Amino acid sequence: MLAGIALLPLALTAHSAGYRFGTQSAAAEGTANANAAEATDASTLFANPAGLTRLTGWNLSGVVDYVDPKTRFTDQGSYISLPGSGLAPRSTGTVGDTMSFAKAAVVPHLYAAYKASDTLAYGLGVFVPWGTKLDYRADWGGRYNLQKVELKSISINPNVAWKTSPELSLAAGLNIQYMEGKLRRAVPYASVYAAGLLNAAHQAAAAGAPGLALQLQQQAATVFGNPAYDGSIAVEGKDWGLGFNLALLWEPAAGTRMGLSYRSSVSHKLKGSADWTQPTNLPAEVLAAITAKPYNGVSALDHSDSDVSLSVRTPESLSIHGFQQLTPTIAVMGDFTFTRDSRLKQLRIDFANSTADSTTAEHWKDSTKVSVGAQWQALPALLLRAGYSKDLSPVPSATRSPALPDAHRTWLALGANLALMDNASIDFSFGHVKLKDAAMNATDDGDGEQPCNCAYSTARGNYASKATIFGVQFNYKF
Repeated sequence: MLAGIALLPLALTAHSAGYRFGTQSAAAEGTANANAAEATDASTLFANPAGLTRLTGWNLSGVVDYVDPKTRFTDQGSYISLPGSGLAPRSTGTVGDTMSFAKAAVVPHLYAAYKASDTLAYGLGVFVPWGTKLDYRADWGGRYNLQKVELKSISINPNVAWKTSPELSLAAGLNIQYMEGKLRRAVPYASVYAAGLLNAAHQAAAAGAPGLALQLQQQAATVFGNPAYDGSIAVEGKDWGLGFNLALLWEPAAGTRMGLSYRSSVSHKLKGSADWTQPTNLPAEVLAAITAKPYNGVSALDHSDSDVSLSVRTPESLSIHGFQQLTPTIAVMGDFTFTRDSRLKQLRIDFANSTADSTTAEHWKDSTKVSVGAQWQALPALLLRAGYSKDLSPVPSATRSPALPDAHRTWLALGANLALMDNASIDFSFGHVKLKDAAMNATDDGDGEQPCNCAYSTARGNYASKATIFGVQFNYKF
């Protein structure tokens, strides 16, 4: 009857479609991630680790990204209902109310590579593959769908690359991935209170007491939708998972490179706890019902704290990319990436107590990204970059939710590499990401399943989002 929980922190990362973080290298960000076949520093390990064979000796790259999102949600009539009660839906927000829900973040990445011989190279990357943090206002219209969500992840990615011939290099690696998530949402205990009153009214009417029945019905109408009876639930979970990656890089002629890179899905079973908080102003009989004791025929809710789990499988991706040196100072490049996001149909939380599973509809689509870029060696010590990317969101408009208000996006990028000395350089990048304005009409109804551990709340409104991204990368080789 009450709010289910979508634990997986799928939310706006205002710089990459779905919940991928999307910025792991400042050198790549300067071309809007079009330079996977360039392979000039250790950060090539993320985009195409076969490029490690093009490096010499030891190579280190440290990256820091600063992402500054500008987000706005405008309420267009959020409400809550109680199916089968006869009570009219109640507004949970104010039409026209606006709010911001995302804050700036600083994220580091680190790469190391070693060329062991003319044909063999090793590399290790430690980077953030997924990440988000959203904090909606506590009283916003979609509070029963979501209030706060945070995802932290890290991948430890050792790779080995082998130059099979002067033209072809192959690579393989393991992806050791850690993920943890936290989520909080309001719980409308007024719905339980009102349902109990209506059931009592039905019993009174059946017993020949119409006056009492009417009084109870009127009290239910007053109670339903009253935020004074809001409680909350906080869920957290974490897990380690294992995946792999494969890549090849082919250089048929000097200055011409083509590559292919695959990253597998990673299966997680996030395990953690659910912490329910009931309001103190509920009558004792209602509290008894919530702690799994029958109350006037209302089903036992068992909203006691318990363990929870959620199975998650991140999507695999396949990237095809190319690099062409047109003149001694000018090069162009491009990348096409396909991501199998359609694996995600539902998010299903399994509570260890008798509470029904919480199910959230997602029904994602596969997504694609196209990036093009260019670079110009303006001075012996200065390389300038630019890029453009079109990123198609996997999120259908019909199932867009406050946890992932994602939409198609465009990315315009500028970058530069400054040589500090023969064996050290620094990359700078600047990117502007604009998301298409996105409407939302998300109802927490368990994707139509029964029994429904849901709030029957609808978050309705429109999102307008953009982001500015600054990246700095220090490269050193010896």
